[in-house]
Amino acid sequence: MVNLVAPLSMSQMAFRRLWAYEDEPRLNRQARQRMMDRRDYLSGLKWVWACNGEVPPDAVTVGDSAEDQKCYIGRAHHQGSVTPGQIIPHRKACCIPWGGDQHEQNIYEVLCTTGRFVPISEKSTEALLRASSAGVSEDGEPLFIGRVLHEGKFICGKVQRSHGVCYVSHEGGEVGFSEYQVFVVDSPELLDCHYWVSADDNQIPKNAFITESNESGNIYVGRAGHRASCTPGAMNPATQKCHIAWGSDEHRKSKFEYLCNCKGKFVKTQENYIPVGAIRGGYSEFGEPLFIGRVQIGNQFIVGKVQPSHKVCYVPYRGKEVAYKEFEILVLE
Repeated sequence: MVNLVAPLSMSQMAFRRLWAYEDEPRLNRQARQRMMDRRDYLSGLKWVWACNGEVPPDAVTVGDSAEDQKCYIGRAHHQGSVTPGQIIPHRKACCIPWGGDQHEQNIYEVLCTTGRFVPISEKSTEALLRASSAGVSEDGEPLFIGRVLHEGKFICGKVQRSHGVCYVSHEGGEVGFSEYQVFVVDSPELLDCHYWVSADDNQIPKNAFITESNESGNIYVGRAGHRASCTPGAMNPATQKCHIAWGSDEHRKSKFEYLCNCKGKFVKTQENYIPVGAIRGGYSEFGEPLFIGRVQIGNQFIVGKVQPSHKVCYVPYRGKEVAYKEFEILVLE
């Protein structure tokens, strides 16, 4: 059963503050995302979204021992950064080092590309030239995947070249090591993955993703910028605009992007459960990752944004932004 949710209450507004940066990131969000997409493409690293300690079958473990195989290489968004760390299933989170502390994020990305760890020391740093870029600091500096052997087990974290160390999260804090191992992809390959294409003169890309068809034609998944956000929605052929939900209202955008080359399907979920392989569609005005969701109203599907901190999917409907606790979310097949 579909559940409607009233406009944001004061308690819901508190969720927004969870994603509000104490200081506005120095790198524009759109520029940072394009940078990350390009680096992921060139490095050949495949990342899959998941939550609550779940990982896909091809997730890469932190090490080879039985103990190390209980943890997986991941990364998470935090304070304007995309920071590598490790997913600990029993903690239902990806633990990342940042700002002197350990932070646990229950929505994260999982590494699904195999490679090897190469030793780095103060006297031997050549392998850093082959390291695979896996994140970005709040200032736009590339971050890499590193691991250290500490107290008999491997701990995975971030390598920040300008600091000359590998930071890992340990016992609630951030600890730096000058000797560590860095992750290198053995044979980088360009990934066959989905991407976004700007709308141009009403020409629809041949491989644009169709969410449904009706009497007006095909409905395509799209996204558009609005008030510092990049918000998922759908292009309606009747209006030739991308319809998005934001701030209690429906907005129709003439400048937008199509989701293309997407091998995905919609699956049922609810509240803030993000299934393994969910496709991120954008980000909120506070930098929170947004996913692509849809709900059925009558005999039509309406595409909108899934905002995990609000535990709903917002869709644009009859001029308003409407929230649903039960919905479908787009995931990779």
